[in-house]
Amino acid sequence: MKKNIEMIKWKLCEGYFSIIGTNLKDEITFDELIFVSKVSGKDAEKIISKNSKDYNFIFLRILISKLDTQTLNEFKIDINEDTVSNTYEKILEGLTLRFESFLPYRQSFKILSQSSNVKAQNFLRLLEKNCSFVSNLLDIVEGRQNQTRKALMSIALNIVFLKAVNIFLTEKGNSLDSTIRFLDKDLRDFEDLGQMLGIIKN
Repeated sequence: MKKNIEMIKWKLCEGYFSIIGTNLKDEITFDELIFVSKVSGKDAEKIISKNSKDYNFIFLRILISKLDTQTLNEFKIDINEDTVSNTYEKILEGLTLRFESFLPYRQSFKILSQSSNVKAQNFLRLLEKNCSFVSNLLDIVEGRQNQTRKALMSIALNIVFLKAVNIFLTEKGNSLDSTIRFLDKDLRDFEDLGQMLGIIKN
C-alpha cells in the first residue's frame, strides 16, 4: 500500500512539473493535473486536496526529497572511491551533484520563483530540506563529528547553497558554469576561514 501511494505521489509530481515546464505557468487545476499524470481523481485525493491552492510547495517538497536521496546515494558511492580529495573538494562535489539533479527542473523553478512573495514562502518552507541535505552531506564527508562544529558548518554551507540558487536560476540552457564558479569561490573563502578558526579539517 505504501509503495503504491509513493508511486501515485511521484506520478503526480512528474505531471505537475511537466505542465509547468511545458506551459510556463504555475496555476494548475486538479483535473489538468490528473489528466497529465494519468492518475485517477480518487487516487490523487489520497495525496492532495482537490481544492488545494498550494500545489507548488507540496510538489517541490516531494521532488526535492527524491532528488536529494538520489544525490546523496550517488555522492556516497563517489566518496567511497575517493581517497585523495580534501573536505572542501568533497563538499563542492556534493553541492555540484545537487545542482546537477535540479538542472532538468530549472525552467520550472524559474516559473515558481517569478513572484518574490511565493519565492520567499517556498524558501522558508524548504529550509528544513536544505538543512537536512547539508547535514547528511557532512556526515558522508566526515562521519561522526563534534555537534557544535557540525552546526556551524551546516549554517555556513546553507548560506553558500542558497546564494548559489540565485545564480542557478539566472543561467540558461544546460549550463552550470556560473553556479559552479560561485560555489568554488564561496567554498574556498569558507574553507580559509574555517581552517583559521579550526572548524574545517584538510
